[in-house]
Amino acid sequence: MPIPPLAASLRTVHILRQLSDEDLTTIAARHRMEAFAPGQEILKAGSRPNALFLILEGEGELFVRTPDGSAERVGAFVPGDTLGQRELFYPQPASETARATRPTSVARWETADLVPFLRKNPAILDSLRFAADSLHLARQLRFRWLGANETIYGLARKHIFFLWQSLTLPILLLAASAWLGLRAFSGGSAAYTWGAVLLALAGLAYGAWQWIDWANDYFVVTNRRVVWLEKVVGLYDSRREAPLSMVLAVNVETGLLGRLLGFGDVTIRTYTGRVPFRRIGRPYVVVAWIEELRRRLGEAQQAEDRASMVAALRGRLGTEQPAPGQSAPAAPTPVPDATTQPPPIHGLGPFQVRFEGEGYITYRKHWAVLVGQIMAPSVLFLTLTVLLGAHLGGWIRLFSSGAALAIGLLLLIPTSIWWLYQYVDWANDLFQVSSTHIIDLDKKPLGPEQRKLAPLESILGTEVDRKGIIGLLLNYGDVVANVGTTEFVFEDVLDPTSVQQDIVRAQEALLLRKRQLEQRQRRDEMVEFLNVYDQERGSQADKPESSKPRRS
Repeated sequence: MPIPPLAASLRTVHILRQLSDEDLTTIAARHRMEAFAPGQEILKAGSRPNALFLILEGEGELFVRTPDGSAERVGAFVPGDTLGQRELFYPQPASETARATRPTSVARWETADLVPFLRKNPAILDSLRFAADSLHLARQLRFRWLGANETIYGLARKHIFFLWQSLTLPILLLAASAWLGLRAFSGGSAAYTWGAVLLALAGLAYGAWQWIDWANDYFVVTNRRVVWLEKVVGLYDSRREAPLSMVLAVNVETGLLGRLLGFGDVTIRTYTGRVPFRRIGRPYVVVAWIEELRRRLGEAQQAEDRASMVAALRGRLGTEQPAPGQSAPAAPTPVPDATTQPPPIHGLGPFQVRFEGEGYITYRKHWAVLVGQIMAPSVLFLTLTVLLGAHLGGWIRLFSSGAALAIGLLLLIPTSIWWLYQYVDWANDLFQVSSTHIIDLDKKPLGPEQRKLAPLESILGTEVDRKGIIGLLLNYGDVVANVGTTEFVFEDVLDPTSVQQDIVRAQEALLLRKRQLEQRQRRDEMVEFLNVYDQERGSQADKPESSKPRRS
């Protein structure tokens, strides 16, 4: 027996996808449908919705109010999403406004009906709680590396069990401090007092470090990619990510304790390796979201291809005319090809570490690397200059003035050449991102030049590594692009997360151009097929009646 249309529409909602037809029919009978025109607000900041909104059709954007009174876009929603889950678990007014950008159909699920249903369906309750916790944490952190049309669907830290596990030693230190304090209070020596103070300080400091270390690891799932952010305070800072389109499989591993407490390891496998989400809570919910977003990405690409085909077919049949002022789609703009022309570097300043122009983004190593390379010749040059000046000024007398001047010049000239060599070696070590390739240029002064290229379309994932307190303080590190089974490294670049985003944006732009080119080719093939079909139909119609085959 077919289910009602509303019940069928509810199956598109992510959290309800696994329900039976009977359950969906029961839920549909309790829903109230609402329609919103573009520009209308579905959920308003400051309100208390007391309902969960299920997006069935349409699209919209999420906004928050900034301190200066303007609206800042923080996300979007599409069919299959839900709104209001954060307010369901966090008793506070809505912090953001949801506004439709297209005609949107929403099923409103009142809290009075929703709560009994969630009690009977713990898996859906777990999924909604994960979405609410992710949204709550995302609004607190506000990652600046997110793309313009990128929305966070999953955001979590390691399970809280591992925080308490790491606090075991600090708690023991505090307990020992309390015991020594009691001994000192009961008439013990001053050593007990000092011991209690030192143990308390050590326990508090180590506990704070462990808490910060736990709080600085994040696992992120967006509508474009999966990201693992890892930071060890003062020692290490990295970001590993992979586009959803590059994900091959997602696996879950849990032990007995993990199944009891609700944590496990999620391994996202790509062509080059994996992005591990270790010790994460609700691992099966995370996997379900990754698979859902991969499915949406595939469906969106199929819908785009089909729309392109339909537009070409209608244009060929003359049933669709372009809107006034709308012209035919222009051919793609030619882009510079790094394999056929040398990359431009003439606009790069003597100490500039990033330059953008002529379709290329060029990077040098951080200036701290330059300081390290020229430190020895600079110290030697300054020392020789001071000694020579002191000798000529009469403060010290080791040689005659003529001999001192000759020796000084003989030493200063090779020192200057050494300094210049180190600078040119730093300046000629370049990394570039073009519209088609990433490039590593390395030219030794008076030596050979090496130029390595890797196509953007071959990059299957990128990582950021900032090791050591100097790299963290000065914000430089390595950007690693996984190309097949090898690694392409941009070493010691300034602000490596921004460099990583430059590579990701160039890769996305290349994939978009390729997809548009494939769509244009398919349209041309369809038009050619229809032309041949019309010609054959016309030639058959023009044949004399006697020459046409007769049916027996």
